[in-house]
Amino acid sequence: MRDNTYDVIIIGGGAAGLTAGIYTCRAGLKTLMLERLMPGGQVINAAHIENFPGFPDGISGAEIGPLMQQQAMKYGLDIRLGEVEELTQNGSYWQASAWGEDYFGSAVIVAGGSTLRKLGVPGEERTLWCRGVVLRDM
Repeated sequence: MRDNTYDVIIIGGGAAGLTAGIYTCRAGLKTLMLERLMPGGQVINAAHIENFPGFPDGISGAEIGPLMQQQAMKYGLDIRLGEVEELTQNGSYWQASAWGEDYFGSAVIVAGGSTLRKLGVPGEERTLWCRGVVLRDM
């Protein structure tokens, strides 16, 4: 049986969640991050990121997402796939339930991120967004 008890549980695996994981793990806290899809969040969809420090020529989201995950795991972040269905406080600890598994932590960081807002118009599912189109000088 796995030990599902942590100092910190992070809900959400985007840039904010991964950054929180780096900081908590570097502080010596046993940390779990729960992400329902894939670590990296919306940044994964970016064709070219030009405003992130350390990459003077820019970098794609598909490249930087795994790098953020790798850095967080280097410090010991436990990353698990699971959509948190329930979060309850039981005395001095929190219980997060995700995909039939219960996790316990002294603290919780909610880094839920964002999702693309749909317009509800015909043909929306065939947008250029997923094809890496970059619009400039608009």
